[in-house]
Amino acid sequence: MNYWIKITIEAFIVALSIVSLGYLLYEYVEIKTPVVLLFTTGFIIHFMYDIVGFNKYYCKICAGCK
Repeated sequence: MNYWIKITIEAFIVALSIVSLGYLLYEYVEIKTPVVLLFTTGFIIHFMYDIVGFNKYYCKICAGCK
């Protein structure tokens, strides 16, 4: 698979997870301040990806690392 397809798939997955979690935090945790919502969403997504091993896996297959 070429570089642009890989990086587009990765960006789509990250964006989708950020939008999904951001929506949940906005609606159910009621974080309404945009900066706090963005920070919290990004922090949690990065933390979750590291815990489940997605960051390590991505480093093995990432388009930008090769």
